[in-house]
Amino acid sequence: MPTKDDVIFPSCVNRDEIDEVLYTPDMIQSRVRDLGVEISNFYDDDWREGEGGGRIETPTSTSASTNIILPSPPPSSSSSSRRRLPLIVVCTLRGAVPFFADLVRCLTVEAEWEFVALSSYGDGTDSSGCVETLLDIRIDVSDRDVLIVEDILDTGHTLRYLIDALRARGPNSVRTAVLLHKTERTIGSLGLVPEFVGYVIPNAFVVGYGLDYAQRYRCLPWIGVLAPWVYNG
Repeated sequence: MPTKDDVIFPSCVNRDEIDEVLYTPDMIQSRVRDLGVEISNFYDDDWREGEGGGRIETPTSTSASTNIILPSPPPSSSSSSRRRLPLIVVCTLRGAVPFFADLVRCLTVEAEWEFVALSSYGDGTDSSGCVETLLDIRIDVSDRDVLIVEDILDTGHTLRYLIDALRARGPNSVRTAVLLHKTERTIGSLGLVPEFVGYVIPNAFVVGYGLDYAQRYRCLPWIGVLAPWVYNG
């Protein structure tokens, strides 16, 4: 287990504001790289087997004499002229930004980026369970494979809302990658089982690497447990 001496505290954060350090920058980057490999291998295998690969784009050909665009003849399954449409990776603003930025650079599958902003916390510590969409995605996800990138899975209300909202738009698949999962807090009746998880953590208020309390601590390159006096005071 790392200690406070293993990380650097910026001048804007006092050491006594953090009870303990859970993950150092090196630990986080190593785990994110592993997740990138795991996710890339999953989609490589899934698409190769044709189970959930989503829509396939077939290029068109143009008649030089008439300038009429004609559909290309159907290629065989082994034809290189067919191109699998990229994975759509959706980042949940704002907490998942550092995780998302590091993760997408570790992927070896082609991906398009999208961003969504949802709110259920405000400036407090407990999710209200009432989710509001502040920013929606713009890409058409119908028949596409979608991967949601989330910083933390707590009660699950927000993620359940987002998954259901995306599935209503007819994607081929919706899967989730979460950096931190508070299994003790996740409501079982919501039926959430993320496909890719960085760390399972206890029920503690964690900050850093994008995670905040009242918009503070996001800039920390490590993850720690916030001292209760900070949010109870």
